[in-house]
Amino acid sequence: MTDRKKFATFAVACSLLCVTGLAVDTMSASAATFPVAEVHAATSDPISLTAAAALEAVGTDSFALRLDDVSSAVATRLSVDPALLDAAWAKADRPHQIALLSALSQVGVPYRRNTSKVGVGFDCSGLTAFAWGQAGVELARRSTTQLRNAAARKLDTAQAGDLVYYPGHVMIWLGVDNMIVHAPYRGRPVEVDFVTKRHLKRLKFGNPVAAE
Repeated sequence: MTDRKKFATFAVACSLLCVTGLAVDTMSASAATFPVAEVHAATSDPISLTAAAALEAVGTDSFALRLDDVSSAVATRLSVDPALLDAAWAKADRPHQIALLSALSQVGVPYRRNTSKVGVGFDCSGLTAFAWGQAGVELARRSTTQLRNAAARKLDTAQAGDLVYYPGHVMIWLGVDNMIVHAPYRGRPVEVDFVTKRHLKRLKFGNPVAAE
């Protein structure tokens, strides 16, 4: 990561350490209307902080820079090239960007079964339902139903923010290879990670927007 990106990520994190909530301008690239939502920088984790800052900047001239800050923070955590994430996120439409950033704003929040509460706890489908709810799309609570109700996609047709699923678990795709943000299980909080090799052949992708 370049010195400029390191500085930008650090500066945003420092400026948001006392943030309790951020309003989101949910204007979409397709001119769809979404409700104004309140998103919290749920933890002091750099990913959570930069994602909340990017959500606050949606629809402004600074959004691209804030999105770049988030990709740098995620890439640092996963030890990957941030340019890969930059390209994938720039191609995603506005609802997908909002869903992705909303999930990332909760990195560090504990896993809690049957819970979907900002800054308190999520299970896997609770996180995806929250994230897409921020984009104005209501998802069913069960992971299998979320995928069934979404338009089927494949790796080469999915976009960052889409649902990605293997039996028993639903996640938000980061738009590159097998990278995801999810609420894994008790003892591990919301995090960015890689889908393990044993699950790769069973992955399914779904676009909640196209299914509406």
